[in-house]
Amino acid sequence: MTGQSKHNRVWIAAGVVLTVLAGFIILPYVAPGKAAGVSFIMKRIQGALAYRMLDRTPQVYALVAEKNGQDLLISDTEPFDVTSRDEFVIKDVASDVLSGEGFAVDVVGTGGQDDYRVLLRGIDLVDRSAAHITDETMKRGYTPGQIRVAYGGKLLATMPVRIRIMPQDWLRYAKASDNRNKRIAYLKRAAAANPQDLVLRRTLGEIYRHAGMFSEAIAEYQGVLAQKPDDVKALAALIKTCLAAERNDLAVKAGERAVKIEPENPGLWEDLVLAYSRLGLWGKAAASCRTLVQLKPQDDAVRLRLAGIYEKMGREREAIAQYGAVTAKGSHAVPMLEGMARMYLKQGKYDEAIRLLNDMVRKGSPSAAVYANLALAYGGKKMWKEELANYRKAAAMKPKDPIILYNLAVSLENNNRDQEAMGVYEKVLNLQPGDADATLRLADLAFRNGRYAQAVRLYEKLAGKTAPKGKIYANLGYAYGELNQLGSSAKYYEKAIKAGVKDEKVAYNLAVTYEKMGNEKAAAALYGKAAGQKPSVESLNRLADYYIKTGRYDQAVKTYQRLLKLGGKKSGVYADLGYVYGLRGELDKAIESYKTSLRYDSEESDVYTRLGGVYEKKGMLDEALKSYTRAYQLNPADEDAGERIPQLKIRLLREKREQEMKKES
Repeated sequence: MTGQSKHNRVWIAAGVVLTVLAGFIILPYVAPGKAAGVSFIMKRIQGALAYRMLDRTPQVYALVAEKNGQDLLISDTEPFDVTSRDEFVIKDVASDVLSGEGFAVDVVGTGGQDDYRVLLRGIDLVDRSAAHITDETMKRGYTPGQIRVAYGGKLLATMPVRIRIMPQDWLRYAKASDNRNKRIAYLKRAAAANPQDLVLRRTLGEIYRHAGMFSEAIAEYQGVLAQKPDDVKALAALIKTCLAAERNDLAVKAGERAVKIEPENPGLWEDLVLAYSRLGLWGKAAASCRTLVQLKPQDDAVRLRLAGIYEKMGREREAIAQYGAVTAKGSHAVPMLEGMARMYLKQGKYDEAIRLLNDMVRKGSPSAAVYANLALAYGGKKMWKEELANYRKAAAMKPKDPIILYNLAVSLENNNRDQEAMGVYEKVLNLQPGDADATLRLADLAFRNGRYAQAVRLYEKLAGKTAPKGKIYANLGYAYGELNQLGSSAKYYEKAIKAGVKDEKVAYNLAVTYEKMGNEKAAAALYGKAAGQKPSVESLNRLADYYIKTGRYDQAVKTYQRLLKLGGKKSGVYADLGYVYGLRGELDKAIESYKTSLRYDSEESDVYTRLGGVYEKKGMLDEALKSYTRAYQLNPADEDAGERIPQLKIRLLREKREQEMKKES
């Protein structure tokens, strides 16, 4: 036997031994609890031998893992499912490397570089994947993941993972988020994944309701009720949402269902009464309110509400009975009635408030508060004389009450008694020197009445300290301008613009102020800005004048064309266009513009004079004479026309003689 043969027999013997060992070693990895097929075992043996003897790349067949205390295999044929509740560890790698050593396992998304034989949490995978989830993955019910297996720095295998985001995960994200929109998005996904969870859907509805997303909230509550028609919590929330959304008919339907299920629940009856009242269903509102009185017999507010309903129905006897039940309590009667009046005022129910308060005046010695509330009610109805009369009565009873005095001053304004109002505001400021509202009202009155020095003094106290800053700055700019303090005027106009005032008059006034100060460049920039943002006839005219002064005739023409579109006076704009065309030497265009101007206003002598000048430049002397003559007829004081007429006549005679002499010769 040769040396080579001995060598081969050694390797064959080694192979047999390896085969037997591999059978025992690999079998548990291939199929735990079962015997593997002979062909697969032989394949594994061949792979191991090839790896060891021929230095081939090893093959990975599966990962041996433990999930939640149970062993399992992870392969490339069946995805590995993971939820947030799972914990797992990759214990070993079934491969041609029989020892399982030297491998690097990366569970993508865990954050670690090597996850081999490390306890991993499914929640980490879920949370990372949730941040990048798409509508498509939502439909599938999972996000795809990977487990990558490398050996010696070389990637050998990739195992698929299904990361399942469960409804409880979305709920967990919603509870942890401070962002309303994100909370809604998470809850929507949770509800979509588990539409049977009614608590979750009610929670989503509640968030919608508080966010003012009433249609969405209603849809959620209706979804709950479709599954559980007697869910009172959902019905109660639906009623409140419908009331907030002014869907009173739907509130009534939900309320009627709810009180049948829980007839002893006063909150349901209160909402139902409100819904009936809004729809003008006074009979049903009264019946429901009577039930509410039985449930809450000591609640004066309920009786007062019932009294108000009876008033709407014209059932005065029943209304008086309910008011009597309240007033019978003695010392608490007046405060209750005053409270009811204030409620009416807040709701804008001025007639009810007036009726109730006047009744209090008739029945006893009214307080200053009663007269003040009466004044508020009359003011709400724009009954200014009645408002003023009652504020005067309130102020007579409490002459040092700054609130009553302030309201009296406002009422005086409403009655066009500005001078008297200013005196009352000064009384308020004597009592409360720092009252910004009174200071502002007094400043505005001084401003409107042309008392600019006083307005400036008062506005200066408020400048930069109270709203509306922009208006205060603008008024200061105007007032200083009227006082001919141009520097201060410009300063405050600039502040008004910086404060966000969008009124084009402010920018215009600032530009005019710049012009008066000799800063034509700054003025032109403002005119240009105003013309670009929100142009006015005034700003465009000013801008065109600037372009003419600086010889920018093309820009002037464009500006006048914009004026025509904006609605500027056509006769004037076309006349100005004729002037600019004349400056540019475009005489035909100048003539056409002047003619157009005269079609809109044929009585403008100055336009005829200008037109005559253009005709004269073109040598159209007959036409020039006609234009000058018409100008002089309209305005005998027109010196230019009066001077040019005889000169042209002489010139025309000379030309005529010259032509006759040529013909004779």
